[in-house]
Amino acid sequence: MKARHMDEVSARSLRGVIAVLVEQRGIVIATGASFAAHLIDLAIMQLRLTINDISEEELSGLADFVSVGLASEDKPN
Repeated sequence: MKARHMDEVSARSLRGVIAVLVEQRGIVIATGASFAAHLIDLAIMQLRLTINDISEEELSGLADFVSVGLASEDKPN
């Protein structure tokens, strides 16, 4: 596993990119382009993962945990 360390200048720069993407997402949604908005959401998520040094394995583990919890909520008592 490759260690990724984000310096504060890079993190601040990426946070600025996220802010711009969030604004653009609002514009895209207003025009009715929901798929494009979804793509922007994915870009924002990827940047947040990078800033917070969250690996694909960690994200996958979280998704598995959440899906198990949701599946157990769907079962009748």
